[in-house]
Amino acid sequence: MALVMSLPGQTNGVSPFIDPLIEALRINRNALSLAYLIGTISSAALLTFAGRAYDRLGSQTTGAIAATGLGLSLLGLSRLPGISRGLTTVGVEPAIATITSLTVGFFLIRFFGQGLITLVGKTMLFKWYDDKRGQANAVLSIAVPLVFSGAPLVFDGLIRGAGWQGAWMILGLILFPGFALVSFLVFRDPPKLGSTPSAHPGVGRRPGFIPAWLVRLIARTGIRPTREPMRPPVDADLSEVLRSLPFWAFNGVVTLSSMLITGFTFHVVGIFAEAGIGRATALAVFLPSSLVSIAVQSIGSLLSDYVRLKYFAILHAVSLIVLLALLPFLGSGPFPYMLVVVAHGVSLALFGINSSVVWPRFYGLTHLGSINGFAGASMAAGSALGPYAFSLSFDLLGRFSALGIVFIPVCAVLVVTGFAANNPNRRYITEGS
Repeated sequence: MALVMSLPGQTNGVSPFIDPLIEALRINRNALSLAYLIGTISSAALLTFAGRAYDRLGSQTTGAIAATGLGLSLLGLSRLPGISRGLTTVGVEPAIATITSLTVGFFLIRFFGQGLITLVGKTMLFKWYDDKRGQANAVLSIAVPLVFSGAPLVFDGLIRGAGWQGAWMILGLILFPGFALVSFLVFRDPPKLGSTPSAHPGVGRRPGFIPAWLVRLIARTGIRPTREPMRPPVDADLSEVLRSLPFWAFNGVVTLSSMLITGFTFHVVGIFAEAGIGRATALAVFLPSSLVSIAVQSIGSLLSDYVRLKYFAILHAVSLIVLLALLPFLGSGPFPYMLVVVAHGVSLALFGINSSVVWPRFYGLTHLGSINGFAGASMAAGSALGPYAFSLSFDLLGRFSALGIVFIPVCAVLVVTGFAANNPNRRYITEGS
C-alpha cells in the first residue's frame, strides 16, 4: 500500500504531467528538468535524517506524516499558477516565480513520495521477515510493478479528464486525509526486533518455496549456494556501514540504475519520438517491461534466500549496459525494441531486490531506517540527475541515446566491483551450518 501510494512522487507518476506543465507554464524542457533535479537533490539531502527519525518514531507515526505531507504537497501543486502569480505581486520575476514554485513542489512530492513513504513501506516489511525475506519480496514484486507500469496511462487519462490541476487535486485528496488515516490505523512494527524464533535461522538451506530440482539446476551452473546468515550477529550502525565495500558496490549499482531508469521514464516520449515511435506506444512500453520485471523479481527474490547476493549486483549492471547499448537501435525493428523492454524489466526487477533484501541481511535491523535513508538519498540523487543527464545528452550530442557513451563504461566498472560484494558476515558462519 505504501509503495503504491508513493506513485504521485515517483517518476512514473510525474512523467505524464511533464508535457502539460511545459505547455501551461510556458517553460522549456531543460528548465523543467533542472527544477526536477534541484527538487529531488534537495529532498535526497534530508532522507538520511528522515531515516534516523523513522528509527525513533516507528512506522505508524512516520507513515501518517509521509502520507499527509504528500497529499498536501499535491494539493499545493494543483494551485501552481496561482502561487506563481502571487509571487509576482511581491516583485518576483514571472519566470523565476514559476521555476521556484515548481522546484519547491518537486522537492515536497519527491521527499514525501519517492523518499519517506517508500522508506516506511520497505523498512516496515523487512522488519517482519528474516529467513523468508526473499519470499516476502517476491510477493511484493507481483503487484507493485503492475501498478507502477499502469500509472502513466492511468494518470494520463486522469489529466485528459480533469486537467493536470484537477488530477493532482484528486490524488492529493486520496492521500490526505485518505491514506494518512489508513497508515495510522494499519502500520505497525514488530514488538521486539530480533525476538522471533527466526531471528537467527539456520543457513545454507533451501527456502520452502524453491523445489529441489531448481536447487540442483542452480548448482550445475557453477553459482555457489549461499551459506550466509540471514541476519548479522551484531547489527551495524550507519558509520560502520559506510566503511563497508559491499555497501558501496550495491549502492552504486542501484543509484546508477535509479538515475538511468528515471531519466528513461521521464523522457520516454522524447526517446521514442527520436526513434519515430509515437506517444501512446511510448507510454505503453511500461506494461510489457513490468511483466518481465514481475517474473524476474519473483524468481530472483525467491532465489535470493539461496544464492549469494553479489550475483544480483553483477547482473543488474549488465542489464543497464544492454539497455543503454540498444537505445540507438530502438527504431530499427521489433528485435531491438523487445530487448529494450526486457533489459528495462530486468533492471527494474533487480533494483527491487538489490535495494531491499541486501541491507537487513548484511547489516541487521536496529539501524535499518538510517541505512535505508542514506541509500534512499543516494537513489534519490541519482533519480534527480537522470532526467537532466538525458536532457543534456540531447542538447549537447543531439540524441538522448548518446548517453551510453558516458555511462556504459561506468556500468562495466560496477560489474567488476560486484564480484567483491560479498556478505561481510560470512566469517561468522559456524562449521557444519
